[in-house]
Amino acid sequence: MNKSAGFTLLEVMVALAICAMAGIAAMQATGEHINHLSSIEEQTYASWVAENVMVEQRAKGDKWTGKSGVKGTETLAGFEWYWRQDVVPTADKTFVKVTINVFADEKLEYPVYELSTYLNKGDK
Repeated sequence: MNKSAGFTLLEVMVALAICAMAGIAAMQATGEHINHLSSIEEQTYASWVAENVMVEQRAKGDKWTGKSGVKGTETLAGFEWYWRQDVVPTADKTFVKVTINVFADEKLEYPVYELSTYLNKGDK
């Protein structure tokens, strides 16, 4: 009897299907990782913009209006960033909550980053 050694066509097809699924899973994981990295980069830049705006507002001293809805733009890392300041009174009349929202789009719909702090009205 002559018995040949080797794999059957079915075994080869199953092995190829398993390798293909593993390859697809690896590609998806890599794609998600790249998307996550760009999101982290965007949030980092937006946080820098928010911190810069907050420092600029504090540096205005007595010239800071403390108004809600003040908007502006900043250029950082080759991108145009849009920000909006919201000021909310607190239970303590000497303090206000200041929030800087940073957006990647001009419509100001979805904030990329939000920075909040409490300021003494006397410090403005």
